[in-house]
Amino acid sequence: MSTDPVPSWLAWQLGHGPAGDDPAALFHLALRHRSPDALEVLAGRASTGRHTASTLLAAVLGEGVPSVCLRGTPQRRALAGVAFVWAGLLRSQEELRAAALVVETLWRGEGLSWVSPQLRMTALQTLYLAGRHEQLRQLLADAEGLHPDAELYLRVDLANPHGASTVALAETAWEQLLGTRFAERGLATPRLREVDRDDAVDGAPCPFDRLAAPGPVAGSAVAGELVTVIMPSWRPDVGLLTAVRSITEQTYPELEIVVVDDCSGPDFAEVYARVAALDPRVRVLTMERNGGSYLGRAAAIESSRGSLITFQDADDWSHPNRIEHQVRALDDAGPQTPMSRSLAVRAKDDLTHQWLGYRAVRENASSLLLRRSILERTGGFLPVRKGADSEFAERVARLHGQIVDVELPLAVTRLRAGSLSRGDFTFSWAAPERRAFRSSFMAWHRRLSRRRRDEGEASVDDATLGALPFPVPRGWTRGLPVGALVPGRLATAYLGSFSAPPTTRASGWLQRRLRTGPPEQRVGLWHQEGHAAAGVRRAELDRGLDDALLDGRAWLLSRTDDIAVDRLVVLDLSVLALLAGQGVRVQAGAVEVWLGTESVRPGPSGLPEDLLGAGDVVRSWWGVRPRWVVAPWLDEGEEAELRRALPGLDLHPHGGTAQDVGGPPGPTTTGSPRSVEVARTPTSEVHGAG
Repeated sequence: MSTDPVPSWLAWQLGHGPAGDDPAALFHLALRHRSPDALEVLAGRASTGRHTASTLLAAVLGEGVPSVCLRGTPQRRALAGVAFVWAGLLRSQEELRAAALVVETLWRGEGLSWVSPQLRMTALQTLYLAGRHEQLRQLLADAEGLHPDAELYLRVDLANPHGASTVALAETAWEQLLGTRFAERGLATPRLREVDRDDAVDGAPCPFDRLAAPGPVAGSAVAGELVTVIMPSWRPDVGLLTAVRSITEQTYPELEIVVVDDCSGPDFAEVYARVAALDPRVRVLTMERNGGSYLGRAAAIESSRGSLITFQDADDWSHPNRIEHQVRALDDAGPQTPMSRSLAVRAKDDLTHQWLGYRAVRENASSLLLRRSILERTGGFLPVRKGADSEFAERVARLHGQIVDVELPLAVTRLRAGSLSRGDFTFSWAAPERRAFRSSFMAWHRRLSRRRRDEGEASVDDATLGALPFPVPRGWTRGLPVGALVPGRLATAYLGSFSAPPTTRASGWLQRRLRTGPPEQRVGLWHQEGHAAAGVRRAELDRGLDDALLDGRAWLLSRTDDIAVDRLVVLDLSVLALLAGQGVRVQAGAVEVWLGTESVRPGPSGLPEDLLGAGDVVRSWWGVRPRWVVAPWLDEGEEAELRRALPGLDLHPHGGTAQDVGGPPGPTTTGSPRSVEVARTPTSEVHGAG
């Protein structure tokens, strides 16, 4: 055991900065950035300096929670933060088991009464996922302050005879629990159907693929407008049969079912033949080239007939009453209402529901049921590979008004580790390209809203979407026509914290330069959080950058973008420290670090920024030494102060205004772009409070 762990520079900054006395801010920071230093601060606070994170892990697994960690409220709260990080990082079963042991100890003491309902749920989910089922059953008996859905689905999963639960009930008792939310809302409850001969061809199907809701009669509802149901798929398994069958069994009779084969290839012809044979209303539309779900949706919309259009993911299950209820809600709301949306219950193949940090019941993005007529004003889906459903729903709401939400669980959506969207989020973490994409489209939506307010009308056509009205991640356009519109190389990009409102002189300077500089040279903006961030949630990109993004003067980057930058300018040293252990795909030929007086003056922690560490990060990623430059926003006195503070540093004067806004690099910044991939983030990591 270490009796006096020596903190790193970053650990000291975090522990003595704005977030230092807030365990919640520290553990969210640790999860958002995969920061080992934030975890070390929490471990030190929990053990009053007697343990590092690794020695604390060994102690918990070997002897139980050390008594020193339970002596007072500050220690217990920091220890809870350690447990949330161990569980949320998804690194090892050992950390998950240690997190569960901490949760048990703390819960039996004060019941984790000081944390939010979401975190209480997360703590109990940790017990379930670590296999501590009997202990979870005992704690649930007296649990208070949980969201009702969180408590219900923990009980459902403990009872599940098809999962790993050691306290499972008989199947009939479990099925009754499974159907609770459906029964409460007057819906037929899901059951597991008997395995038929066709299913046996593929072996015994998993519980998810046996879902059915006995009672509702297919086609029994009153007929109305024709509804086109669009189901994109690529190289599907038997789950596609589950998804299509659930639509053929809908009580709403007027259906056109278009299954899109996104160029899966001849090996999947048999699956699609079986799908087409399920019902005469099913039609398979085969794409000539693979283009992703949204291009498939666009092709299906173009070839379909329904005045109402809805969607289904290719491995999900819809309740028989789903379309009936959504059509009725749309009719009741009136002809001006653009679309309806319903709820879903998330479940894995074995019909367990625990996804750390998330409740099982949620809005179902793929349930959008829209009027075809709105597409004339809103356009269709953005022609990219990810994220277009959430962007589309928000755009419709901006241009057409309120979406009708049907507060009924009308689907069970499948949780699989490799799915496109669900692999982009974990507890308190979201993929960097997801965050950048949302920042971009929200800037565009704000402009649409202003036009609607000022001009009384705003519309979008497919030509606008095809021209990409805002920056999108380069990887999301792979192999698509819009890929040619996404830059593969930029002359200059700026790395810094560009949060709202501008919190640094660097951010304010950049915004002024983007407003007044030459418009012909587009620059990159790489927005990252600095180590002084104190909040539980990540700060959003400043809205003052909207016009630069939308008018072609700037392109938003993330660390996972595969893009080359001739000259990368680091405006804020504080972002480099948190990024040190992360994977970076951005390639840089030369790196300049612009230094201001804030770089050498002590910050809230009592220390200035770590220039040596920043240089090491730059060399580890790109194999180049940074060029240290006097920041252009300094006056003469401040520049003199900077030079006095750094007498041994080769500090260059600022190089002129053409270079400021993205002109070609000078002689000292030549070189071919390069990147070093380090500590690549696992694809299983997934949006929580961060």
